[in-house]
Amino acid sequence: MVNYNTNEQVYNAKGDKSVASQVAQVICVLVQRGLYIAGFNAASELLTVQYTGYNKNKPVWEVDFFEHIFNTDPILAKKELVMGVFISSDKNLIVPNELYSEDSAVTWLSRIHFIETNDVIYTYPLASESATYLLAAPVSTTELVKINFQHAEILPLSIYQFRSRHTSGYHMQLCLSSEQVCVTLHNDSQLLWHRVFGYTTAEEIAYVLNSYCRENSIDPAQLQLACTGLSASEFDRINELTQYFPEIKAGDGSSIAMIWDGAISLAQQLFSCVS
Repeated sequence: MVNYNTNEQVYNAKGDKSVASQVAQVICVLVQRGLYIAGFNAASELLTVQYTGYNKNKPVWEVDFFEHIFNTDPILAKKELVMGVFISSDKNLIVPNELYSEDSAVTWLSRIHFIETNDVIYTYPLASESATYLLAAPVSTTELVKINFQHAEILPLSIYQFRSRHTSGYHMQLCLSSEQVCVTLHNDSQLLWHRVFGYTTAEEIAYVLNSYCRENSIDPAQLQLACTGLSASEFDRINELTQYFPEIKAGDGSSIAMIWDGAISLAQQLFSCVS
């Protein structure tokens, strides 16, 4: 593999570095220039979270990077243990079921986003929203996933944000990677907004969220924010967001006190989507 100057981070729940032999269930997340892996034991207890990213001067979806980790990471040695692979893409669209037809939906997605010739479009039912989620991703990346993890479901990273039902008030869920944030807003369980967008600072995220609130006559102080991240690096961004949203919590509603809390919460919520 070409030298990507990778950034590697590892969390082991029990401080045991030799966890690979104990892992019985695995989930992966593919994001722009990064790969997140979480391993669980047979009792569905989280054992480890690993994140590897590479520099922005390399292509966004570099197949060699993902292939190298798929073939060398001990947690991924037994491919059949991978239950789910989640993909983050800013090329997405949610269509209410009463308006959905496959041809029309693909046309709408292509009008909103630039769909490249090497992109493939996936559709996912959102039963709780009575809608269908469309996502476009590079075919080279998705085929690599299919070849390596033949038993795994391929799902949008955001899928967990549509599975938790919230019964009162404005509830906003955020998932931060090093380059993008995935945000979904519900009000009394009604879906209001979903977007995946790039950022470089917490201030930029706060600006987008506050702009949406202002345009839709929502008081930002009323937002219940739940935030997850892909690595320990996102802890600083989440902390910076508390300047704008003091009541921000982890995705499971707990406080974010340690650097890995956001990534641990993400692992648990994604695992619930495939277990």
